[in-house]
Amino acid sequence: MHRAVVAAVVALAAPLWASPAASPAPRVEVPPCPSATDAPDVARLVERTQALLQGRTSTGTMVMTITTPQWTRTLKLQTWAKGEELALLRVVEGGPRETGMMTLKRDKQLWNWLPRAARVMKLPSGMLGDSWMGSDFTNDDLVRGNSLADDFVATVKGTVDVQGKRAWQVSLVPKPSAAVVWGRVELLIDRSTCLPIEQRFFDEDDKLTRRLELSDFKRIGWRDFPTRMTIHPAEPGRQTTIVYQDIAFDIDITDDTFSLHRLQQGR
Repeated sequence: MHRAVVAAVVALAAPLWASPAASPAPRVEVPPCPSATDAPDVARLVERTQALLQGRTSTGTMVMTITTPQWTRTLKLQTWAKGEELALLRVVEGGPRETGMMTLKRDKQLWNWLPRAARVMKLPSGMLGDSWMGSDFTNDDLVRGNSLADDFVATVKGTVDVQGKRAWQVSLVPKPSAAVVWGRVELLIDRSTCLPIEQRFFDEDDKLTRRLELSDFKRIGWRDFPTRMTIHPAEPGRQTTIVYQDIAFDIDITDDTFSLHRLQQGR
């Protein structure tokens, strides 16, 4: 899964929206927005997008709303992430069965803490395609962390109108060596701000399977970050929306946060 979506799923934090001290200077140089050209340097444009969406670490609190034709469920999550290999999610508010549940990711493996049973369950590979907590994210989404810059060949196909904005239409085709589940991805980037506003995911038959909308950008340290992300799957009447209540990047998080020992203690 792409880092934009992983950031949505695995980004506990103090309320630090406007505090530059919470996020130090970027670890990589962010290229300026090439808004004046119809044919931007696409590699630099994709690198810029990736730098904005991912930090060395991230901690946050977010509300996930899952909507289906039959029901709607809202969960409040605390999340910790470190690089692409370590992530922890805790359900702090939800239904009686969900509250207190935790999901730990370590590299390519996932474990769930089930508070009602007071036990840890490792997810077998056959369950990676199952829905995470009934949402439009899968367990596999938590495991994968593809790099927009490293795992895809990018080209600018032109400009399109989307969400009332004029956007570059960037086509991302997986490199042969990349472990990517998509046939291709489209990244739509607002020409006036250079901010990503939508991703479109296509299967190997080039059929659109889901869209990820990015909106409500807020200034967090040096970066503009989308605090609202909505996934629209192909199935009518379904969507999953994440709204960040707070998030911080590049905060010191110890590796012990992501230990199985702590997960087994339910904390």
